[in-house]
Amino acid sequence: MESFKVHEIFSLEDFKESIPFTAIGARTCYSSGDLNYLLNDPRVVSKEERAKFLSKLGNYKHFSVFAHSFAYKDLNTLEEEKLNKIVGKELQDLPKDKKAEIAAIKIAATRFKSYYNPKYKTVIGISLRHYLEELLETDEKRYFETFNKMAEYDIPIEPLGYKDDIWLIGLLKEYDGYAVFYIDNVSRIMTHQLVRHTALNYSQRSQRYVKEDENLLIIPPSIKESNCQIENDKILKIIKDIVKEISEYIKNTDTKDSLKEKIAKRVEKFLSSEENRSIKNLFRYIDQLTEIIYDYTVYSCKIKREDARFILPHGRKTTIVVSGTLSWIKDFITKRTDPHAQWEIQKVANAMKYLLEKQNIEV
Repeated sequence: MESFKVHEIFSLEDFKESIPFTAIGARTCYSSGDLNYLLNDPRVVSKEERAKFLSKLGNYKHFSVFAHSFAYKDLNTLEEEKLNKIVGKELQDLPKDKKAEIAAIKIAATRFKSYYNPKYKTVIGISLRHYLEELLETDEKRYFETFNKMAEYDIPIEPLGYKDDIWLIGLLKEYDGYAVFYIDNVSRIMTHQLVRHTALNYSQRSQRYVKEDENLLIIPPSIKESNCQIENDKILKIIKDIVKEISEYIKNTDTKDSLKEKIAKRVEKFLSSEENRSIKNLFRYIDQLTEIIYDYTVYSCKIKREDARFILPHGRKTTIVVSGTLSWIKDFITKRTDPHAQWEIQKVANAMKYLLEKQNIEV
């Protein structure tokens, strides 16, 4: 049986409507800015800068961000010669529509996270990730030229809706559709739960590369509302003293003055805050303690962020881009709007449901 490649079936133009979502996903990984910042980032909105940025990702073989660009194709529209290559010589005498159906099933069975629904027998959905991975295997020169061609497709990103720190930024409605969400101000605890839905695609703010300075801890409602008090206020005083002591060490290192000033202001604000014995305040104090240890490790000890982050709480705020076919998005919503789901992921699922229904998508 002859081998075939996805780039022989799909063209770059098939993905043109959703190429900018790959840039949004990638910049989310490497930036602390919010969506408004990203929508004005040259690496997202400038054709030339976006092409350079995506080419850099291509050089790193950072393929996962390209999964946010997705396209469907009815294989019955392909030339019969291409269908014959996919199905093999022994099936070449079948009717064209039957060969297209077999080809769609074969691609679905052999390509990671491709999508097939028997309701549309000759249709297959794949991401730009598939296209690029297989193009690199075949023609490296053409692979790198493709990133420059992406600059020709200058489709602006216009968010379709917002609810509770969640934006619907992209939506395909044909066949089984495809949706792209930008989710902000959630904890890494929530995203640890979210990424268990492995059929979806994710690009998350990186603690390896993005500064954690002044990032916030997500505090659960049950902690905020608790009347529980710390009996011994010495605990809070000890934490404050440690923070003050380490901040003094940072002042005497060769760290940039602008960074030292920023850290000093944050520490000063923390040290002057009210000493409240609530459990909520203890959460905040511990977060500030880990923050100052993180700062000291990175700026004074010159340890890479990717190792210094081990001290940070997993309740830290993060940002993530999520995309997937509507069928898999709906599966996530069904499971995580259940009352047994934890409060934060329930909130996300309900917001996604609301945003899709506003687009007349039945969930």
